[in-house]
Order: sequence, then C-alpha cells, then structure tokens
Amino acid sequence: MAAAAAAAVARLEGREFEYLMKKRSVTIGRNSSQGSVDVSMGHSSFISRRHLEIFTAAPPPPPPAGADGPPPPPQGDPAAATGGGGGDFYLRCLGKNGVFVDGVFQRRGAPPLQLPRV
Repeated sequence: MAAAAAAAVARLEGREFEYLMKKRSVTIGRNSSQGSVDVSMGHSSFISRRHLEIFTAAPPPPPPAGADGPPPPPQGDPAAATGGGGGDFYLRCLGKNGVFVDGVFQRRGAPPLQLPRV
C-alpha cells in the first residue's frame, strides 16, 4: 500500500470509504446507466450523477535561472485568483442540489471553492 500511497495525489476519506486520488481531478456522484463516476455515493436521487468535482491546479513550474520569483499562474487557472499553487485543492459543484462544505452552501455554477489544507 505504501507504493500506492506514494503515487497518490491525495486521499479522500468518508464515513464508509477511502479513495486515493491518482489523477488531478475526480468526479463524485452516483453511477447510472449513463455512465460511472470515480467515487460513487450511492443511488439516492438527491445525489446527482455528477455531483461535484475535486481537483488540484497544476504545480507551478520552477522559476527560470536568475528569475526574481515564480512566474504568474496561467490564465484560467483557479490558483491565479487565489494566489495559490501546487498542492491547493478545489471543489466545483456540478449537481442541481448543491453541496454543503463546512456548513456553507455551494451551488452549481459557483466559482471553484479552495479547500482547506488538512
């Protein structure tokens, strides 16, 4: 398991599951005849087929030799708005019912929410 954990980007833990994120983006929701998700949360109709996405921005490239600091993040990168970089994770709500994160409601179409580091 140590080799698998070393290759993981992050570990998601829930009440009844543990999921090793091995790619930069995972979709959480419910599986259906129309497709599957990375993490299935059951068959309830309150859970959208694609309920939310958790992703990480690309780690910033190393600065060129002699540069006075890191280059700015690329346009369209969520880290650009927050000043974050590699290692920052974001949640994007995709489901029509929204999702609560630490007691705060996130609706579909809202800007990605930067998740706290744990």
